[in-house]
Amino acid sequence: MKRIRLNTFRARLLMWILLSTLALLTGLTGIFYRYTAQQIDLRVGEAAQRNVSQAMDNFALLARGYDSLTKSIMSNAEIQRLLSREETTPQGEFNKMLLMMGALGTIYYSYNDVKSIHIISPAGNVYSYESTTHEVNPGFMDSEWLKELRQSDGSLLWGGMLGEDSLTVREDPVFTFGRVMTNLYTTRPLGVLVIEADPRTFQSSMNNLMIKPESRTYVYSASDSLLVSSHPGEGESAAELTDLSRYPFRNQALDASDSDHLIVTAEDPKLEWKLLSITPKPVAKVEQAAANRYFVIVTIGIVILAVAIAVFLSRSVSRPIKTIVQEMRRVERGDLSTQLKSRHSYEEINYLNNHFNRMVSEINGLVERNIMATASEKNAQIHALQSQVNPHFLYNTLDMIYWLLDEQENEKLANLVLSLSRMFRYSSDWRSSSATLGEELEQINHYMTIISARSDGRFHIERRIDEELLLVQLPKMTLQPLIENAVIHGLSARTSDGTITITASREGQTACIHIHDDGSGITEDKLKELQRSLRRAEQLEWNRLKEEERESMSAEPAIYGESGGSGAGFLNVHRRLVLEYGAGYGLRIDSEVNVGTTVTVMAPTLMVRT
Repeated sequence: MKRIRLNTFRARLLMWILLSTLALLTGLTGIFYRYTAQQIDLRVGEAAQRNVSQAMDNFALLARGYDSLTKSIMSNAEIQRLLSREETTPQGEFNKMLLMMGALGTIYYSYNDVKSIHIISPAGNVYSYESTTHEVNPGFMDSEWLKELRQSDGSLLWGGMLGEDSLTVREDPVFTFGRVMTNLYTTRPLGVLVIEADPRTFQSSMNNLMIKPESRTYVYSASDSLLVSSHPGEGESAAELTDLSRYPFRNQALDASDSDHLIVTAEDPKLEWKLLSITPKPVAKVEQAAANRYFVIVTIGIVILAVAIAVFLSRSVSRPIKTIVQEMRRVERGDLSTQLKSRHSYEEINYLNNHFNRMVSEINGLVERNIMATASEKNAQIHALQSQVNPHFLYNTLDMIYWLLDEQENEKLANLVLSLSRMFRYSSDWRSSSATLGEELEQINHYMTIISARSDGRFHIERRIDEELLLVQLPKMTLQPLIENAVIHGLSARTSDGTITITASREGQTACIHIHDDGSGITEDKLKELQRSLRRAEQLEWNRLKEEERESMSAEPAIYGESGGSGAGFLNVHRRLVLEYGAGYGLRIDSEVNVGTTVTVMAPTLMVRT
């Protein structure tokens, strides 16, 4: 289990923040309790008013849909024709009923929340359509709401949730509304239309008004009769609260709360429906004078505590940081002799002190190295200017020898001199440190021309490379040292002909160039030693730069046989690739004694744009 270190800056800061936060929260909780309770009541009241307004809009929208439904039934030509026709025989009345059911069924399935549609003729016949047939309630025919409907002027009349007084006998509640149907041409009464709808559409809007489980919502008609409530059957128990004469009703939601209840009212101007929402609320009664004294005392205590914590924390943290800042300013003025003394402080501050001292020491070393490098660079420039004429003199002399041999028709020797000239030009031209794979292979061709002349044509080179990969960029002089190692240390020991095969492939975003010779190969111990040298070259660190530079000047591991310096060019190429492209690139070597050696050059597939 990890031990908690209390001496760290993080631990100390966390501890003080916790202490100060707890102290502040303890005081502020009591201070703002009353204020928060008041604000909650206020915000809840505002939200309740918005919800009531939205519910009234939903009810109005639903009522317009139902009004449109009744008008579509009343204006239906088939229904008008059937109701206007009087049948004198039972068979005719039966056929009329079937036709009426078909006409009502077409309209029924256009509304998802309609449970049943009924038309009561003046003769007392009931034409109905519903998904499940229910028995007609005999008491409905003598109900007050039906009498009021028959005496209405043809406008839509809302019955609401009639309960046991509904038209059909059913267990699930329904919302009832209807209107008088008349002949559209003669205005003769044809009966009354009664529709029973699913009240859940109303109740879902009313449930949105419930702030807590004890909340109750009621909707009343223009005649103050209860249409629908969030809790049917509780109207009598809340008779005093539901006395509409106690509350004002306006076209917009009003807050009519008292000391014990949050009450919101609203009235729809067109439907004249009244909505009443009642929610019990707790009342926090605190004496104002005592609250004010408590507020003053707690505020003073919190201020004193916060000031003390801030002063102590500021001094304990800022003092060591201030010291570091002062020493850094000395370094900015050029004084590199400063050193921070180790003190008993936070672990993070001690870490900054130690690394500040280390940084100053490294800056001193870098300044000295920069002075030496500047002097060396100037000397190199002077030497380069002095020796600038030598390569050009050598190129011109070799070209002159080539033309003299060509005139004497000594083609073999002339090609040898030409290849040597091209090699010198390529290897000494460092205006660009990179070249394409195609340029490198051209240089190899010149080299093999010279080697073939020396070996009486025993050594051959084969290339199998796609044209696209010839544009891959490599550091200059990457392949020539590897081919030279293959010739000198791989093939020279053979008495028969030898072949070097160069192939290339793409592996994702990496170009792999394989150089295989069928020479004597490398022993297992030598191969492992060389592979370890490759790994060490990849892990080069800046603080080991001088040591690596000294090692590169000494003998490196042999690649083939017992030659003490045969690995110098090989590791140099690997180091250049790693420094140029990063870890993961460079050289890979595989070998088997008396079978041959394969060196793989791995570089990113960076193409030269043509």
